[in-house]
Amino acid sequence: MVTRATTSRIGRYSSTGNLVGVMAIVCGVGSAAYLAGKGLTAPPTREPYKAFVPEYNSVEVPVPVHPVPAGTLVRDIRTRIERYPDHQLPKGALRDLSFMRDSVTLVALPGGLPIMEANLGNNEEATNPILGRIPPGMRAMTVKVDATSAVEGWARSGSVVDVLLIEKARTTVIAERVRVISAERSLAPVDLSRGPAGAVPSTATLLVTQEQCLAINTAVPLGRIAFALRSLKDEDNWRDTRFSSDDLSPTKKQPAKTRIDGVVAFGRGDKRKQYALVDGDWIATDTLPSGFLLGVNSGAGGVSDVD
Repeated sequence: MVTRATTSRIGRYSSTGNLVGVMAIVCGVGSAAYLAGKGLTAPPTREPYKAFVPEYNSVEVPVPVHPVPAGTLVRDIRTRIERYPDHQLPKGALRDLSFMRDSVTLVALPGGLPIMEANLGNNEEATNPILGRIPPGMRAMTVKVDATSAVEGWARSGSVVDVLLIEKARTTVIAERVRVISAERSLAPVDLSRGPAGAVPSTATLLVTQEQCLAINTAVPLGRIAFALRSLKDEDNWRDTRFSSDDLSPTKKQPAKTRIDGVVAFGRGDKRKQYALVDGDWIATDTLPSGFLLGVNSGAGGVSDVD
């Protein structure tokens, strides 16, 4: 039997279907819009890498505008201000010249570079430049030299030498690693423009310790002073500090050789004793020296043959 649906029931089903359809459409449109929006969204931007650059403190330093000759008063030096990183400023560079206006330059100064305190001094140091080259605790002393003792004139200002005392029968090292300050009153090193080594000096001024000063002055009356020029990189000491004429002689006295004049033996077996006549003395020995024959007597003992 076929049942006919009523109009009210059909209308209820239609309303329900329409509602479900509308909801499906809304969900589909929303999903599509979400996916479309997600696809169009730009990717997140990253912060650009920032390199870390350290910042250094800079300081203002007065520098000469032009090169400055030695002996110039500081107050007469024309300067300008330059900025230098604090960690790159040389040790001893002056940041303020106001307290040294009455000083003078001990050496020539280049333009555009910081002024070093060690290069400034008083008028006395300017007129006597050797004073500025003597550190506290050191001494300057002068010795007479010639072409031989001054190594043909190569031992000039800035050279490092060992000082030797030459006596009649021996040579002794008096002082090692001594710096030459000046030669013939010249602070300049070897001047090749005046020949291979320039003029050979007759005097040399040495920078020495107090002990070296006493040793050299004590040695001067005893013989002749000479220099042994050494490399500026050489820090080694002399293996032998004294050499005499006996060390040169090929007939240098050698220890006397031992002389054996005879051998004698007494007894037999464990009681046997043997003696050798060595340099005039009988000495007990267990071995028979070369060149001797030992004869054995059937009597009280054995008697050696004496050569």
